[in-house]
Amino acid sequence: MTTSHAAPRRCPDVPHHAWYAAATTEEVGRTPLARRVLGTPVVLYRAADGAAVALEDRCAHRPVPLSDGRVEGDDIVASYTGFRYAPDGRCVGVPTQVQVPFGASVRSFPVRDDGSFVWVWAGDARLAALRPAPDTGWLRDPAWSTFGGAWETKASIGLLLDNFADITHVAHVDPDIAPPALDAAPPPLQVTVTETTMRFARDYPPAPLADWNAQVLELPADAAHAQREEGELVSPGLWVDRWHTTVSGHGQADGVHTFVFTHALTPVDERTTRHVWRVSRSFASSAAAEGTLAPIFERYYGRVREVLETMQRVVDADGPRPEVRVAADAAASAVRRIMERLVAEETGAR
Repeated sequence: MTTSHAAPRRCPDVPHHAWYAAATTEEVGRTPLARRVLGTPVVLYRAADGAAVALEDRCAHRPVPLSDGRVEGDDIVASYTGFRYAPDGRCVGVPTQVQVPFGASVRSFPVRDDGSFVWVWAGDARLAALRPAPDTGWLRDPAWSTFGGAWETKASIGLLLDNFADITHVAHVDPDIAPPALDAAPPPLQVTVTETTMRFARDYPPAPLADWNAQVLELPADAAHAQREEGELVSPGLWVDRWHTTVSGHGQADGVHTFVFTHALTPVDERTTRHVWRVSRSFASSAAAEGTLAPIFERYYGRVREVLETMQRVVDADGPRPEVRVAADAAASAVRRIMERLVAEETGAR
């Protein structure tokens, strides 16, 4: 008698029934692209009609990556074995025989390409249609100017979400980037929670802008302006921040000027997260303004990455500890509860 053993759940503390940005739209083409999502190797490519395809990156015949192979028509062909796979994962050709072995296939993943990101559904494919993939239309809107970067952070996605849910650390991580409003005690946080999302907002009384922000807006450095912070857990793999500045009494600069900070977060494994970040703005669209802003934010997010990787090393070495919570943690606590509830629903651990 044989006993079957279910494969252990990779990334056990992360929702699997969710959309994760396996790549940006421009990264996926006719050359196979290798990625890992929730510990699973994934190969991405485009079929002849341009549709994005995502398959498990391992040939069913021998343990070789399909990403080492080639795309022919709609199919991908393994380099070592010559096995040919259709976009749905079925093996449709074997070089040494006419008949394809019964049941030969690799896992295929539901895919949505929103023009900015190629989202891959990592869980049960039958549930993908129940939750629409995120859309990041502002990244493609010509009214917005956008720049950004991407890298892998050697830290869990939970640590990254904790970071984005509380910006009070910004003044300590990089004082030059923080607006003076962050120097004072933060105003009350307004938190709205649904089953799968969390939104918060915080309104700051009029205060001067950071020097770099006043520069790109061509405003006096000492002029005070009302500012509003908004953050949103759109889905387990997408965090979006917005920072609004209301200017009045300065002629053409009057109005609401907004930054949108987009963070596509994909768990590579339990301790590594792929982080694609974008900074979009509704003002100062010139190349000169971007030349001022891009190095500032790349430096800041680089410092955040270093801090998060340090946190992960501490947790790995010494284990988790009870944490002291403060009022500013309200949003992060709500996000943790959502993530825990989604995992519990998937695993039946409620």
